[in-house]
Amino acid sequence: MAGRRQRLHFRSILCAVDFSVHSRHALQYAASFAKRFRGRVTVLFVNDPLLLAAARQAYGDERQFVEQSRVELARFARHAVRGSEQTTSIVAVGSPASQIHATAKRLRSDLIVIGTQGLSGVQKLVFGSTTEQVLRRTTIPVLAVPPQTTRRSRSHRPLTVDAIIVPIDLAGEWASDAARGAVIAQMFNVPIRLVHVLRPVQTPAWIRRIGVPTERQRIAKATRALEHLTRQLGASVRASYSVVLGDPAHEIAQLTQRGSPLLVMSLRGTGGIWGRRGAIAYHVLTHSATPVLGLPRRQLGGPLATRLRRAINETLIARDRIEMAGIDALFSAGAGETRLKR
Repeated sequence: MAGRRQRLHFRSILCAVDFSVHSRHALQYAASFAKRFRGRVTVLFVNDPLLLAAARQAYGDERQFVEQSRVELARFARHAVRGSEQTTSIVAVGSPASQIHATAKRLRSDLIVIGTQGLSGVQKLVFGSTTEQVLRRTTIPVLAVPPQTTRRSRSHRPLTVDAIIVPIDLAGEWASDAARGAVIAQMFNVPIRLVHVLRPVQTPAWIRRIGVPTERQRIAKATRALEHLTRQLGASVRASYSVVLGDPAHEIAQLTQRGSPLLVMSLRGTGGIWGRRGAIAYHVLTHSATPVLGLPRRQLGGPLATRLRRAINETLIARDRIEMAGIDALFSAGAGETRLKR
C-alpha cells in the first residue's frame, strides 16, 4: 500500500472562480493545497457569451472587456491569497463546466478546485449546477468547497485541516480509497478516520428464518474489515475507524460538523446501482460543512473489463449481498485478495 500512496500528487492546480466571496474562499483552499504539495495554482474565470455580446454592443469590441476581466481576475487573486505572484490567471469564454475541463486537460492539471455556490439568485443556481457537471464528468480529483465554510472564513483565520475523513465502501475497491486518503493525511500531518455507513435493512420475520445476517452481524463484519484495513495503512499513519448505521449521505455529512475536517471520497465511474459519476459526492456536499475532495476511480483492465464490471453491477439487486460477500472474501482469501468473485 505504501507504493500506491506515492502516486497521488497535486502539482498543477486549477481553481475556477466567479469573483464571489465564496469563490475567494475556494481559492484560499487551492493555495493551501499548492503549499502542501509544492504546486502552482492557475485561476480561471469563464465569461458568459451573453456578457461579451453586451460588451460588443456597448464598446464596439469585446477585447477591452476581456482585458478588463484579466485585470480584475489578477486583483481578485492578489486580495484572496498571499503570494499570488505564484498564480497564473486565465480568462475564457463559454460554458463554465466545459471550459474548466478543457483548461484542466490543456494544463494537465492534477486537481480542480471549485466552490459549490457563487453569487446570489440565478447565478448562484448556475454555479451550483456547474459544480455538479464538473463532478460528473471529471477524470481528475476535484476539491469542492461548500457554502457553509464561508461562515468560517469571516474570522480571517488561516485555513486549517485537523482531520481526514474517508468513507469506505466495502462493496468496492476500498484499499485504494484508504491509501489515497492516507496520502492527504500525511501531507497535512493530521489523523485519518475510515468510516463505513450501513444502510438499515427492514427484514420481514419470514425472511429472517432463512439466515439473513442481522444488523449486529453486519456491523461486526464491517468493523473487522476496517480494523484490518487500518493496520494495512502502517504505523506511521494515525488512523481510526468506525461503523455507522443510517443513510450514507446524511451520516457522512454529519461527521463534518465538528472541527475542520477534509472529506476525501471516491467518485463513482459506473452506472447501474451506483448512479451517475459524482452523484453521491454532490449530495454530500449539499449537507456538508467542510470541503470534499472527490477522487475519480480509475477503470482498470481495458474496455472488456469495464463491460464485464458493468454487466455484473446491473445484475446485482441487493447492495448488501455484495457487501457481505466482499468482506467474507477478504478474510477467506487473505489480505492480497480483495476483489469479489461471482
